[in-house]
This record gives sequence, C-alpha cells and structure tokens, in this order.
Amino acid sequence: MKDIKVTIASLRSVLIDPDRNLDLVKEACETAHREGARLLLLPECMLTGHGGHPKMVENAEPIPDGPLSKAVIELSKEHGICICVGLAELANNVVYNSVIVVDRGVYLGRQRKINMSSDEYQYFAAGERVEVFDVGDVRFGITICYDSNFPEIAFVHGLHGVDLILSTHAARTGQWPELLTDEFRRKIIEERQHSWEKMFRATAYFHNVYVMACNAVGPSTEGLTGVVSNHAGTVMGVDPTGEVFLRTSVTDFVDEVVTVPLEASCRVFNHKPTRNRRLSAVKRMLDETLQQALERS
Repeated sequence: MKDIKVTIASLRSVLIDPDRNLDLVKEACETAHREGARLLLLPECMLTGHGGHPKMVENAEPIPDGPLSKAVIELSKEHGICICVGLAELANNVVYNSVIVVDRGVYLGRQRKINMSSDEYQYFAAGERVEVFDVGDVRFGITICYDSNFPEIAFVHGLHGVDLILSTHAARTGQWPELLTDEFRRKIIEERQHSWEKMFRATAYFHNVYVMACNAVGPSTEGLTGVVSNHAGTVMGVDPTGEVFLRTSVTDFVDEVVTVPLEASCRVFNHKPTRNRRLSAVKRMLDETLQQALERS
C-alpha cells in the first residue's frame, strides 16, 4: 500500500431516474479528481436505485456493457481515478446486487452481494465469491451492506491481504414521520453511526485494514406507490488500529462527499491478532464445523 486519498460519497439515489443518479456520480467524480483522490466509493445500487420495488430489476443492466457501466468507465478514464459504484447487474437473465470496479478507464470486475437482507431475496440472486482488487496503490475488497454483518466475509478479505475494505450501503431505516424533526434526524443518524462503529472497529483491528463506509441518502421511492425506502446517509472511516478517524459531519439526510488521506504506515507491522495464526488448523476446524452445521440444517 502507498499513501493515498479516498473520496467517499453518500448520495441520494432514486429508482425512477438512473440518469439523475448518474449525474450525482459525475459530480462526485469531479470532487474526487479536484481533491486528488485515487479512489472513489459510492453507495450500494447508486446507479439503479434500491428500495424493495420491481424497478430495481427493471433498471438492471449487463456489466460492463450496459449504458450506465460504460458511462462509469468513461468517467474513470476522464478523471484518472478508480470508481466503485453499485448497480443492479443483469447476467444470463439473473439480477445481482453488484458493485462495478473501474480503474482509469479499465474494467477490473464486480463484487456481487452474497447475503440478502429482508425482501432482497425477491429481487436479487446471491453472489458466490469475495473478490479482491489491486490498483497498485492499494489492494482492497468490497462488502455490500448486509454482508458487513458476517465476520467470515471480513475474514476472507483479511486472507486476501487487502489494505482496505470498502463497505457500501443502501441501509433502510423504516417509515419516517411526515414531519422530520431535528431530534428524529439526529436519532436515526446516531443509530446508523453506532451500528457501523460496533462492526467496523472490530473488523479493522482484527484484520489490520482500513474500513470505509458510505450509505444512500433519503427516500429512494419518489414517484412510486406501495413502497417505502428511506436511508439515513452518513459516512465513516476506521483505521487499522480500530480507531474511528472519519465520522459523518451531517445532521440531516443530505448528500455528503468527503476526501480523506489513508497512510500506509498505519497498517501494523507484525500485527498481533494475526501473526501466529495457524491457518492449516483453522481450515481443518472450519471444515469440520461447517459440515456439522450443514448436517444439522
């Protein structure tokens, strides 16, 4: 890993207008380029929208040959950055909740969401792999929203030797009152930050990695009926010692684009939690325990 800057963006995304979503991505790319970032992270399903409605499937496109994917490739080339952005992926008549990764105009691959939350199983198939991406300056993996709840996924990232885990979300917060008071906004934002902090401080410390998280912002179901999908937004960054170095600065459900430096020296040499790990024994124990769990299920 080299010292780099990363731009992390929590933005509003709507199901009815992918072009409008793309315009916000373009603005975030301009910010990342202007502030000297090497990498830009955007929310889960940013381009096609997320929100428990068939529009998620209707908006899906092939990666990297769909129009939104091609636009991201051009943006990456134009601004000379690596872009990681979520969208619904159509592959062999199956739809996945995916993140496309493009570096300086070159398509590197995509991460598919592995575990679906609540109603997502009605719309998305499950991914089967934890991918690893290396752009020279940094080696990273991607965890999509609900997958952050599963320590085994972070464990795989750690075994891949990544410097950074990018955690991208469209985490929903339920029904909002018609009148959004300051107290309500503060409560929802604090709940999102508290939930992330519990997970990501442990992940960062145990695996000696940076963790950067972003979330979709506001209602995504504008113009649709029979569905509610609200997102609190916010961003967070945790360093490899487990300390939170970036907390959200917003107190309302608004877009947030932040660029921060990541220092290579913060990754711990001779990392205590993992330096004496006996991987062959771990593999044997996992094989045995997983087989027993499968037999009980």
